[in-house]
Amino acid sequence: MNKVFSLSLVILALSGCTAPVYPAKLDVPDVNTQLQVKDLRPKEQSQTEMLSYISSSCLYGIKRFGDEWSTPDKVTYLKATISKAFPEAKSLELKNLVFYDNMQYALRNGNIFRGPIWELIECDQATDKFTQYTPAENPSRLPIMIGTLDGSLDGKPFSERMTKVLTCDDGKNECNILDTQGNAIKTLLEGMTKRAIDDIRTPRN
Repeated sequence: MNKVFSLSLVILALSGCTAPVYPAKLDVPDVNTQLQVKDLRPKEQSQTEMLSYISSSCLYGIKRFGDEWSTPDKVTYLKATISKAFPEAKSLELKNLVFYDNMQYALRNGNIFRGPIWELIECDQATDKFTQYTPAENPSRLPIMIGTLDGSLDGKPFSERMTKVLTCDDGKNECNILDTQGNAIKTLLEGMTKRAIDDIRTPRN
């Protein structure tokens, strides 16, 4: 990963929620729908938060992205897209729809105050599907966006999880990390919604 990209991650992460927002611009279909949405997400999933600033914590360098990180918001996108695919559907129950950026490894490496002791700190990357990743998903331990979508449509359940490593587009060495985060949210939301629609049509065994 480019050094400029790494340094920008450290600066933006330490700035927390005061950092500017570059929301993902979503293409929402125009539909006239009877679909009712029951938003049962935990309240915090709609809110942006840096989970920890303590280097020794396994939540250090992990940021949750709230609803303001897309226009329109991600629930509106999900409702419209599913309504287009299932125009007769009546009830969409949403249990989880959230995005986390895990920058932990990059931030620890870029922290000039970390000292040699932090090299001994390792977190189990498979403990939490919302915030952590597996070695297979991210072998180079680059910053990675993790998206989770759980719910049901007229009683038919769906559960999706996707990840996207944050890298500059088109092979560039330098890029705006905020744009990169927004683009990752858009890519993952579109991908998870498509998978959910496929699973509703043809349930997995």
